[in-house]
Formats: sequence, structure tokens, C-alpha cells
Amino acid sequence: MKQNSWNLSKLKRQAINNQDFDEYVLNQSGILENEHLKVLDIGCSNGYKTTMLFDKYSNIEHIVGIDIDEKAIDEAIYKFKGNIRYEFKLKSINDLDDTNKYDIIYLSYVLQHLRNPKEIIKKLKNKLSDRGIIIIKVPDDSFKICYPDEENLLQQILMLYEKEIMPKRNKTKYTDRYIGKKVLNYLETSGYKDIKLYYSINDTINKSKEEKIKFFERSIAFRRANEKDNITLEVKNTMDNLLNKMRNKFEDEKFFYTMAVLYYTATK
Repeated sequence: MKQNSWNLSKLKRQAINNQDFDEYVLNQSGILENEHLKVLDIGCSNGYKTTMLFDKYSNIEHIVGIDIDEKAIDEAIYKFKGNIRYEFKLKSINDLDDTNKYDIIYLSYVLQHLRNPKEIIKKLKNKLSDRGIIIIKVPDDSFKICYPDEENLLQQILMLYEKEIMPKRNKTKYTDRYIGKKVLNYLETSGYKDIKLYYSINDTINKSKEEKIKFFERSIAFRRANEKDNITLEVKNTMDNLLNKMRNKFEDEKFFYTMAVLYYTATK
């Protein structure tokens, strides 16, 4: 099951940037009122974000992380060798059995990459304990807004990435960057209960120029295709040109940009 590694440094930045709201949603869910909790972190990477979110809660007794990234899992296994609280496995969602039940099933930026997200959500319901809760964190590019944007740069960037870059890479060929609005339907039709939706909003208001550029880099600039295989030079150059223009806009004090990350929680 050898897989090329995701960008671990990018995943680490995501974990740090989302940490406060991740903890907020976890605490709002009410699951932490219980003892002897068991966690399943799907798409755990090298375990960095897993420990950031769950390590400090003493009532969480066992934490299982799974991922299909062999390099990341090897790193996690080595890092937590001898720590019986943690268990990391090279495994896909489809390899999970119904024997083990979990009180918290956590998917952070995973669902949008799956070929059959609706089926996976339905499958995971069988992995929840009777008191269990699922937490799903997803993006949705339709929640990205900027002004002024006379050349419609944002939509050009999003469309070029969706049409010419994502489908040509194994890691993103099934990625749905507009999945956020669909998850409610997936949960409802799968029979989940007590469904709640939370929005983590970030924008350029009151940010310094340096902060705005960092915001641009982590929310838009990752669509650059310079180091990606199977992408034509024309597409790479077009994307570079669009992104450079957009970056310049982030340096303008009058430019506004906002985005949202969606969090769903539900019980069985």
C-alpha cells in the first residue's frame, strides 16, 4: 500500500491554524463529559494533529490513527513507540471492521478526497459506540469571497485548479472542493442524529500585510502547479500569473477576502 507522502509541513500548519476551533467543536459536542473514551482519527498523517487535539484529555484512554500515507504512518509509529495510549496503522477506511467501536471518529480534511464520501459516512456509523460522535471538518470553495476582484481572479484560479490540475494527480483526482454544503445531506440520509454545523471564519480584516500574505499562501497559493507532474507548461504558467495577481491584491489595504471551514458533528 505504498503511497507518496502528503505535504507534512502543510498538514502541520493546518493543525496549528485550526487548533482553537477544533478544540471548541470537540468541547461543544459534549462527548468529553464521559470517561474511558476511545478515538479513531482517520487521516492522522504522522500523528502531529492527533496529539494536538486529543493528548491533553485524560478521559481519552485510547487513540487509534489510520492513514494510507506509508511515510507518515512509519514516522508516527516510531515517534510513539512504547506509548500504549496511541496506536497508528497503515490502513484505509474500507479496511476497518465493525468489531471495534469508537466514541469519537474524527475526519479532518479527509472526506473531500474520497471517491465515495456518502458511502463512507454511512459505513462509519457502524463504527460509533452508542454514545459516540463523529466530527467532520471539510472545506468548501464556494465560501471563499473577495472584493474587489474586477478580473474575477478568484474564480479563474478555482476553476483552473478544478479542471486542469486536480484530475491529473492521484491524490486529488476525486477531490470535491465544494463538499461542505453536501455533508448535511450525507449525514441525514445515513440516519445520523443530533446533527450540528459550525463555521470557522477567517478574513483579512485587521491583519497586517505580512499576515495577509501568509493567509493567501495557506488558503489559495497551494494551487500552484510548478512542481506537479502531468501538468502542461501552459497551465502552470497561467496559474502562476493568476496567483501572482491575486497575491498583489492581498497587499492592498482595501482588498477584502474571507473563507470558511465547516465542521459537522453527529451521533448515531
